Amino acid sequence: CRLNSADVTLPLIVRTRRIGDKMRVKGLDGSKKIKDIFIDKKIGLEKRDSWPIVVDSKGKIVWIPGIKKSIYDKKKIDSYDIVLKYN
Repeated sequence: CRLNSADVTLPLIVRTRRIGDKMRVKGLDGSKKIKDIFIDKKIGLEKRDSWPIVVDSKGKIVWIPGIKKSIYDKKKIDSYDIVLKYN
């Protein structure tokens, strides 16, 4: 995930999901519930509560590692100064 620090509020925080979490998904107009993203990707209930979610300090979800990128993700040709990796 490539981010521009001008688009997010640092520091970035890794947390687990919260009830009502929504994310502005890359390539989709509007937002989508995190619950629905997990269901669409067939992530089991036992894994959902421990799956990492990256948010900025204002609470905007910027990335769900291994699952979805937000509208804040940049292409390689765009300007970015933060790179997040997940193995």
